[in-house]
Amino acid sequence: MDPDSADATAVWKRVAGALADAGVDQDALAAAAAKGADEVALLIARHLTFPGERRYSPRDVYEKTGVDAETARALWRAMGFALVPEDEQAFTDADAEAVRSAADLFERAGVDRSVVLQQARAMGQAVARIASAHQEVIATIAEQTDIVQAANDAVSLAEEALPNLDRLLVYMYRRHLSAAIEQRMLMTRTEEGAVGMSVGFADMARFTSLSQELSPGELAALIERFNAATSDVVSQGGGRIIKTIGDEVMFAALETSTAAMIALNLLDTASPDDDFPPLHVGLASGPVIAREGDVFGPTVNLANRLVGIARDNSALVDQSTRDALSDDPRFDLKPIAPHQLKGLGRVRSYRLRRADRAGDET
Repeated sequence: MDPDSADATAVWKRVAGALADAGVDQDALAAAAAKGADEVALLIARHLTFPGERRYSPRDVYEKTGVDAETARALWRAMGFALVPEDEQAFTDADAEAVRSAADLFERAGVDRSVVLQQARAMGQAVARIASAHQEVIATIAEQTDIVQAANDAVSLAEEALPNLDRLLVYMYRRHLSAAIEQRMLMTRTEEGAVGMSVGFADMARFTSLSQELSPGELAALIERFNAATSDVVSQGGGRIIKTIGDEVMFAALETSTAAMIALNLLDTASPDDDFPPLHVGLASGPVIAREGDVFGPTVNLANRLVGIARDNSALVDQSTRDALSDDPRFDLKPIAPHQLKGLGRVRSYRLRRADRAGDET
């Protein structure tokens, strides 16, 4: 778009109006414009995604909210944000309200400081990951060489897409919260502070060498396909994705048979027939400690060790999983030679297969 055209003039008026509504005064806009297109783009990105006049310093926030400085700073860090100099006007009304709401929420719940910060940290990390994923899509706007069109698209995004995204995030949170509470109520307590479940790991074989052979775009596409395929298998199978780390996915299920079926379905879905590298799966069952959406303990460590010794396109399970599945006619379990596993000693494991395919596999 010609920056001197009537259409461009109309766009800049729209941008200026949107920035004014977001709390940017004309002096700040003029100062950014004097520094060039990049500074204007930064101003647009900063204020249209998070509108509001930056008029409060940290000291102002403490006074406005009634939250003491130590608590406010701890909450801010736990949410994943860098501390701001005490005299810098960097905060909006929304920031102050968030600090007040967080403090009030946890005070009313009657939980101690460590739990408050733990919950704030878990929320911050989850939302930061979502924001990072969205940023990768939104960044295509900033890559446009036509700064006028990019600015117009940014305003459209802020005015039309972001409000819908806000509503979608709240909806998804409530849905996931409902499912998580239901699962928690069904968990079997095995030890103080622990719950019984089956935990699995699945990873792509020879991923390190493969990453050297593929272009960055091809590698990103492979990881995205892997994450999409495994997430679908786990969620549709009745389990839960704990986390994904590049070529590896960690999942869990309350029922051992559910986790076992997920493991086999992962092998079928993320298979070389669908242009994936060979998959390894390890599965263990027993008590785990659940914290901040993650799970820990010897059961998790064992599952992680088993995935490391599983052959291509196969799943290994521990003794507890084997015992739980021994009477289930859908599964075939064959012992393999014991392995010395780091930190766990000599361990007997079992190869998991579908009973109706056991005779066709070696």
